[in-house]
Amino acid sequence: MRLCAGQYRYLLCIYRLQAENARTRCVDIATDLGVTRPSVSKMMKCMVRMELVEPDYNESVRLTEQGRRLAEQLNGDYDLTYAFFRRILRLSPAEAKEHAFLFLSDFPEGTVKKLSSITSRSLEAARRRKAEE
Repeated sequence: MRLCAGQYRYLLCIYRLQAENARTRCVDIATDLGVTRPSVSKMMKCMVRMELVEPDYNESVRLTEQGRRLAEQLNGDYDLTYAFFRRILRLSPAEAKEHAFLFLSDFPEGTVKKLSSITSRSLEAARRRKAEE
């Protein structure tokens, strides 16, 4: 399933907030993403239609099983892509975050996997070199 950069941001935000708290509210998402509550409500309606979020999100936002599985997969890709932009290209944290979301939402999954693999090997090699010092 292809997501636009905004949907990607929301899905990862919900996934990460749920990992921290038992209850995730729309206001928590708005605060975390720096958007308005009406924006969150609009995106939740879209994500319900995509079957990523449970329909009753007024009290607490919950990912569907499909949403959770997708978020887990995307979270790993995001972490490695962010690391590439931050550690290898040395972008600021904000730039690395923005570039990672854009890359992940615009590039084919095969390219994302290749970059993730290269980044993972590069970071592991750097860890080994550091441990040997």
